[in-house]
Amino acid sequence: MKADIRASCLRRAYFRFALTLAPIPVVIWLAARGQPLAAALLFCTVLTTMVIGTLVPRCSLFGRMIKQLPQAENQALLTIDDGPHPEHTPAILDILDRHRIKALFFLVGKNAALHPQLVREIITRGHEIGNHTQTHPAGTFWILHPGRLWREIADCQETLAALCPDQPPRFFRPPAGHHNLFTALIAHALGLRMMLWSARGFDGVLTDVPTITQRIARRLKAGAIVLIHEGTPVAVEVAQAVTSLLTASGLKCVPPDSLAFSDDEVVVERRAAP
Repeated sequence: MKADIRASCLRRAYFRFALTLAPIPVVIWLAARGQPLAAALLFCTVLTTMVIGTLVPRCSLFGRMIKQLPQAENQALLTIDDGPHPEHTPAILDILDRHRIKALFFLVGKNAALHPQLVREIITRGHEIGNHTQTHPAGTFWILHPGRLWREIADCQETLAALCPDQPPRFFRPPAGHHNLFTALIAHALGLRMMLWSARGFDGVLTDVPTITQRIARRLKAGAIVLIHEGTPVAVEVAQAVTSLLTASGLKCVPPDSLAFSDDEVVVERRAAP
């Protein structure tokens, strides 16, 4: 059955790819007819659309995604990417316990295979795990062809489902939030809903904890999906600061299975003030 689903999904993905190439003959025809301006305009329009839809993390041009929780409830969701990590995961789990916060851990399949006991510990302590690809190819994920994309997402799903068969991942997050026109299609075929975020501090590249925390604080409100990372030089310090921030905010952080998600809500992410 899975082979049938894969074949059907990949056929649809390659059909989408073929559609993106359809303007090329028109561009060539316009150029041949002596209309280089029109040809350039069409080419640039298609290229700009593809770049925006791929590299802007919260752009849902190529598929539906969860970008925030319903704001009617005084709730937020803490999500933690790139684990499990042998040093950071135990420390972060203890921090979450102290603050009585439940989180969604987006795990990398190869890391989970190396530290299966940590995956099970996350579940045991009342948190949820999500799919964050098998090898986390952050620099190239957005240009992967459909077959490779399928393997990255499906292999991670198999890895995590084998470790926690009673609670397999229900959500997927692409590395760095970059996704192409095949990503949502493949995730959906594998029974996953794509989730991004609404509040992040860029802790994957910054190391100043107060700056990271302030960036998150500026976007922290009811309905926020907060993003932090494991595997960074300041991962534990950021986890401590952000959980303290969430506790002080009065927002309730609960597991995703108790939340009602809206994955088609249009949300504009405003840049933080400098």
